[in-house]
Amino acid sequence: MSKAGLVSDALILGPAIWACSFLLRSRWHERSVARLIDRGADEATVQLKREEARYYQDFARVMPNYMLAALTLGLALRVYLVLAGFFAP
Repeated sequence: MSKAGLVSDALILGPAIWACSFLLRSRWHERSVARLIDRGADEATVQLKREEARYYQDFARVMPNYMLAALTLGLALRVYLVLAGFFAP
């Protein structure tokens, strides 16, 4: 694979991994809420864990501008490489 292909993959995978890590944390907190409810925890503790899960979900959805820029650049580079390979002799 060419260096441009590797850079493209890194620019695409970086933001994707970042967002997935926050979604996984969110899911972890949701499972914690379920365990707390099963154990009969008080409502304040359950509510706090639910808010933490929502925080991580929201943070995963709202990607910082520099990550959106990296993702856009990586996708544009990937499209160029695909088109260059398609039209190469």
